[in-house]
Amino acid sequence: MKILLIGSSSDIARFLVENSNSEFEFIELTSTPTLPNQHQIDVQNEESYPQIEGEINGLVYFPGSINLKPFSSLKLTDFQTDYEINVLGLIKTLKHYHKQFAMDSSVVFISSVAASVGMPYHASISMFKSAIEGLCRSLAAEWSPKVRVNCIAPSVVQTKLSSRLFRTDTQVEQMNTRHPLQKVGQPKNISDAISFLLSDKSSWITGQTLHIDGGLSSLKK
Repeated sequence: MKILLIGSSSDIARFLVENSNSEFEFIELTSTPTLPNQHQIDVQNEESYPQIEGEINGLVYFPGSINLKPFSSLKLTDFQTDYEINVLGLIKTLKHYHKQFAMDSSVVFISSVAASVGMPYHASISMFKSAIEGLCRSLAAEWSPKVRVNCIAPSVVQTKLSSRLFRTDTQVEQMNTRHPLQKVGQPKNISDAISFLLSDKSSWITGQTLHIDGGLSSLKK
């Protein structure tokens, strides 16, 4: 199965590549290639998109942002940047490659628990991740039965992108205790869900958002 990974330098993407079985043939696209098998892409510049030969069996879009500020502190440029990374880049990627999707292919978006749970300081990210979930449902309906489209909505995952949220032991403890399972997510938790959605094991699942969030979106303790 030929799978495009957009933003393959992320910690979750690296875990996926390094721990998946031979079922998947990953084509890695990233803005900052550091490995021989990675190809450079600027999702805002369609001229930078590599040409992929033949059909594509799946695509995962990893680019995202964590821009947590009070609404009064968010500038219009903050909203514009978050929109370009989370939404417009995804749209451009799908417009470029969707005609190559094979029958029974699978597309996975990365949303956020903030799309369904109101949280302070998440105005920008919640808005654009909600847009992604809406796009997921619409395309799942439009592209069925040929292509399955699903979202994963994590809570905070311990990665390079979120490292500023884990600078002290106090911050780590606060993050852990927010979740009913009393721990934050790890790249493996999200990578396993992505592998499931890309595989034939999820062949009767489309238009869904999987909440991989330690219980945060649905439980209260």
